[in-house]
Amino acid sequence: MSEQLKTQNSKLKTPRVSVLMPTYRQAAFIRRAIESLLAQALTDWELLVVDDGSPDETGAIVAAYLADPRIRYWRIERNGGLGAALNQATTLARGRYIAYLPSDDVYYPEHLAALVALLDRDPGVYLAYGGLRWAYRRYEPTLQGEAAVGREADALANPPPVTRESLLTSGNLLALVQVMHRRDHEEAGPGARGLGLEAGGLAREQAPSRKPQAPGLKWLTRAEVVSDTLERDFWHALAERGARFGYAGAITCEWVDHPDQRHKIIAGTALSGGLSRYRQHYAIGRGEWLNWQPSHGPRVDERARFGRFAAARDLPAPGGLKILVVGELGFNPERIVALEERGHKLYGLWLPGPETWDTAGPLPFGNITDIPFGRGWRERVREARPDVIYAMLNWQAVKFVGEVLDADLGIPFVYHFKEGPLICQEKGLWPTLLRVLGGSDGRIFTSQESYEWFQLATDGMFGPETSLVLDGDLPKIDWFGDDWAPKLSAQDGQIHTVCPGRPLGLDPFEGIAAAGIHVHFYGEHFHQWFPSWTKNGVATGYMHIHPAVQPDAWVRELSQYDAAWFHVFESLNGGDLRRASWDDLNLPARLGTYAAAGLPWILKDNRGARVAVQRLAQQLDVGIFFDDFEGLAAQLRDRARVAALTANMRAARHSFAFDTHVDTLVAFFHKAIARHC
Repeated sequence: MSEQLKTQNSKLKTPRVSVLMPTYRQAAFIRRAIESLLAQALTDWELLVVDDGSPDETGAIVAAYLADPRIRYWRIERNGGLGAALNQATTLARGRYIAYLPSDDVYYPEHLAALVALLDRDPGVYLAYGGLRWAYRRYEPTLQGEAAVGREADALANPPPVTRESLLTSGNLLALVQVMHRRDHEEAGPGARGLGLEAGGLAREQAPSRKPQAPGLKWLTRAEVVSDTLERDFWHALAERGARFGYAGAITCEWVDHPDQRHKIIAGTALSGGLSRYRQHYAIGRGEWLNWQPSHGPRVDERARFGRFAAARDLPAPGGLKILVVGELGFNPERIVALEERGHKLYGLWLPGPETWDTAGPLPFGNITDIPFGRGWRERVREARPDVIYAMLNWQAVKFVGEVLDADLGIPFVYHFKEGPLICQEKGLWPTLLRVLGGSDGRIFTSQESYEWFQLATDGMFGPETSLVLDGDLPKIDWFGDDWAPKLSAQDGQIHTVCPGRPLGLDPFEGIAAAGIHVHFYGEHFHQWFPSWTKNGVATGYMHIHPAVQPDAWVRELSQYDAAWFHVFESLNGGDLRRASWDDLNLPARLGTYAAAGLPWILKDNRGARVAVQRLAQQLDVGIFFDDFEGLAAQLRDRARVAALTANMRAARHSFAFDTHVDTLVAFFHKAIARHC
């Protein structure tokens, strides 16, 4: 740094407040945020904008404000996550107090003055906060309402239970925008000079030159964990260190409500958040593993689950295809690595904004070349010159798949439809679905019943020569180990069954308990929505809640049970597929999980109707069919029969692994390519 810049930095007045503004992809909001700071009654502040690799015009917008010497800008070239951006901003801060203004939020003019006054007036208060406006017309001191004022430490340690009506699932008490605090517990302490930043200037990322003064508190980074509890965890850590909180007594800021708020991207509703949406939004590509721990929804340590599928390959191998995967991958995304293992090169054109339960790229594993769905995507697809498009999977991707088909890329097109013809009708997607099916060179249906239903619905439009029946969400064979567990029933003489995933149809639970059937549920997030049902069920002594089980533990964990529950429903189609519901046509994703663990299936007795899973269970002789729970218990106590069903399932289980069907699928691709030509 020049002597002139050193002199300028040395003359910078130490501000009363350092306002930290982490920002990413919020160019549409950031002007309003900065203007709200410029309008503050208290003017003794500095603003540290840490741009976490924004791909939009954020830098250009901020540049217009840099004539104000109180405003500094720091750009990180590659997005590292909110925790890392906050740690960087804290290191740069020189003020006595730290405040936060995320670039999508707003201060009211008295905000800084009110919080500074509280901290100056009461040295015993470590963290001051103003009340906030949030959600739709909510004006409250905290995100847990007025009752948390004065008992902040307890509110953070014991957040309210999550219900279906909860606006937040994280248990957070304070949004960043409403907080100002002292600096005693930081790792680096105030100052952070000598960083090569010109006052009011524009700087690129570089390593700070000063060393931490003492071990202390830092924000958790993406490299450690991804969770919507980031803020709550930080405030809770402060409280555990003895920090006292104080309310300034007025609404002084706004936590702006919009779909791209970080907590919504991580743990929003089934339609708005989840791991795939997070990876897409923050442009996290192959090789970056996330320890994904949302407060609500599926959790996964990506390295633990997918690390074994990270081997680099030179693809395509001789004779291999170049396959463009379009859409989303459902529950078992690692299955597509089986195509790479056969020498095929994969590209990915992914559904934007997938639902919580679905998987879309970028993926951390495999060797997929991603093609962003944005300006110029058609040209990038043509440059890749794939041999075939493999589009999939669930009803949520129908519109997107239709857009790709309508682009008329001149590439053979195969469409794999997993579920939801009736849902497509309800959502207004039926015309698009028929156009995609009719315009494809090959089409794949998830069950024989689903194929026949479509034939009836379309007067036989899809002949067998252009159609294939194959479940669209089968797991990879790597999870089909032989680490069998001893049966719990052999140890205590009772009946033990299992249900990972949604407990559809298992209500009222009291009837199951009265029959003496233990049910072990895996995956707490489904039961968070039904706290009363779960509480009452656990009280019977027959409902047991376990953390979600990852695929590498399917066999050793789930094989200890006698049998496994599918969705419990009564079919009303009477053998006529024209009357079928989606439950009649579907093969649920948990089918592969049960197969890997060698578990017989528990099914409502719908014999006499056309039901895909029942037909399969009868064909393989792996089903326990019941009319009432007492009758089911009697069947489950027949140890010899249950053992025979278990042996049948273990013998047939590899037919439920995707790898078993890869050659058939690729042969179908070749036929579609030949038809297209």
